[in-house]
Amino acid sequence: MHMNQPQRQPDGILSCARYAFRPNKLNYCGPDENKHIFEYLAAGEDDGGLAGILNKFETLYPYLKLIAIANRAEDFFNKKVSDAYWIGNELLENIKAPRFYEHLSDSLQLKEKLSRENLNLLTGKMPRGANPHHSFHVFNIWQRTGRAENPHTLYTMDECRVGWGRVQNVAPEIIKVLYEPVIYNNGRLAFGAPILKDIFYELPGEVKAGDWISFHWSSFCEILTEGAVRRLRHWTNMNLELANIK
Repeated sequence: MHMNQPQRQPDGILSCARYAFRPNKLNYCGPDENKHIFEYLAAGEDDGGLAGILNKFETLYPYLKLIAIANRAEDFFNKKVSDAYWIGNELLENIKAPRFYEHLSDSLQLKEKLSRENLNLLTGKMPRGANPHHSFHVFNIWQRTGRAENPHTLYTMDECRVGWGRVQNVAPEIIKVLYEPVIYNNGRLAFGAPILKDIFYELPGEVKAGDWISFHWSSFCEILTEGAVRRLRHWTNMNLELANIK
């Protein structure tokens, strides 16, 4: 490890990689390194190479950098930094509106990627609770800014946001969960009534019926505490409401 690199705890970067795994496999975000990401996750350890892969994720890495710098965290893959982006925690409250807007317009180059109308709409949300949680980007920026520059549909928004569900049963390759889908209700985005959903059981972890889990693009990420479920619901719901501002 180079002397100028911060001491990195493996639980942070491995947790972050679990959420990045499936969209990378689908060629939505990051370099073509899915095989190596999986190998790191299967081994449960990082020799420093995983950071080099995640650094190249066009949307993820700038968000982690923003959150880390605002909270004076030297390690951009610190567990609390990763949790702030994917799950949600108090670190998000330290990013003020002007700094977040600069991140969106300049670091992510949304001035070039969004129409003037959509950029103005985004500007209006800055003082109304806009935050660098993954769900804000999903619900309020209506196209993916990784490899695929496609407008979001209801399906892709529901798949791209980090979801949570209560495990009903577990099979070798599929976890069946009860979760609340994102729906349109009278022209507004909202959570629907709980339904069953099949989740790919690709990554290591001892999951059992009754557990709460997170998932991304229908792929198992982590087992969640009830506190983490509350935080994920809170920040996701906040950004769902922001998405309904026209």
